[in-house]
Amino acid sequence: MALGLSTGGSGGDIKPYIKYDAKAGRLFRMDRVQHSDGTFSSESHEITNTAQMVMDLANIRVGWINYTSQGPIRKLVVLGQEAIPARPEDKNTDGKPAFKQGFEVELLLDKNSGGGPVRVLGSAAGCVIEAMDALHDAFTGASESKVGKLPVVKISGVSPVKSGQSTNYKPNFAIVNWIDRPQSLAGAAPQTQPSQSAPATGSTQVSAPTQQQAPQQAQLADAGDFG
Repeated sequence: MALGLSTGGSGGDIKPYIKYDAKAGRLFRMDRVQHSDGTFSSESHEITNTAQMVMDLANIRVGWINYTSQGPIRKLVVLGQEAIPARPEDKNTDGKPAFKQGFEVELLLDKNSGGGPVRVLGSAAGCVIEAMDALHDAFTGASESKVGKLPVVKISGVSPVKSGQSTNYKPNFAIVNWIDRPQSLAGAAPQTQPSQSAPATGSTQVSAPTQQQAPQQAQLADAGDFG
């Protein structure tokens, strides 16, 4: 696999992030909001059917993630620059390994889906790793990636993946456009050491689950729709 990850089985700055819920098959933009008393909370906004994202797949990070009540602890390296580090020996309350293989990629949302600063998408869910692995293969195999362009990606649908009595939904990532690297992503230097960063937090294809009919996909985003 391109990412070098199997699909089985804190400290630092808090970055804006988006979250894919594999159990629901939905993508959310998570906005950090400060209240009048000085405390912060996250507001979620579903963007499954509208989001177009320029992803920095050239600097995708892979390794180990431990999702704790305080947020994920990551031990990650930039793909291709170093070997994935050894799995930390931490155990959870059930005595099982606390760290799971996962990935993290920086991206920009199109203005129609909230725009804003560089955000992070990460996951340790097997079906999401499979989807990102296929997307990364498409990226590295494209001639555009070889001249420094980055892909504009959307979720074209989801595929149910059954495991025992439960069903997760694998996102079907699709490259819909290519643009020059945005300046805000150009400043994101690849990490060369395993790091810890604080939280942000085969089957038939079906449309993304939603409680109401999703709006139609906007026209393809181009460079002017990001940053």
